[in-house]
Amino acid sequence: MIPEEFIRYAFRERVDGIRKLAEGKFGPGALIGFTRHNAAIITCGPAGVNGSVKGVGFIPRDEFLPETLEKLRAELSSPYDSKRALQFLLNEVYIEERVDFTKFVSLELAKRHTWSNVTSGTKEATILFFTPPSTSYEVRCDVEVHEDGPVWEYANAVHDVFHRPEKPRDWRKTPAYLFKIREIYDNGEAAMGIRIYPKPT
Repeated sequence: MIPEEFIRYAFRERVDGIRKLAEGKFGPGALIGFTRHNAAIITCGPAGVNGSVKGVGFIPRDEFLPETLEKLRAELSSPYDSKRALQFLLNEVYIEERVDFTKFVSLELAKRHTWSNVTSGTKEATILFFTPPSTSYEVRCDVEVHEDGPVWEYANAVHDVFHRPEKPRDWRKTPAYLFKIREIYDNGEAAMGIRIYPKPT
């Protein structure tokens, strides 16, 4: 089981921040809270040891993904409104009972160092979270690249529901990464690198 403390940090507190944004209560504290979305992806391979900040988020469990995709398609076909987009995410996407807390997704928008390392055959990455002043988690993962299919569509659709471009993007240019969690370490100042998942025996 993914530890409750990590679910609280990476999901519940993030959702609370989105809710405050939807209510117009977006202050400095909420801005810092969005570090839960923008994590550093650490990879190693032909491009060297590399760190790249990317937006990451959990994905619905397999049995809920088709229904979620249908709702995302419908939302993307509607006129854009930022407040409505936030409410849509809160009501239809960020539903805790439907989330797979063992997997993160992210989009590849640049296809440079991270892309070169992950597609070289290494297929491993560490996601490093840091929220000031002292909260940090190191999440070691196996990585899959998706250039079509439901994972790819979900990552692109969730991105565009909120970051709606004026002109439709060519999603064929933006593959998705699926990060399958292997280990989680608490790198905060009190724990200093204690593994919290799986629990040490």
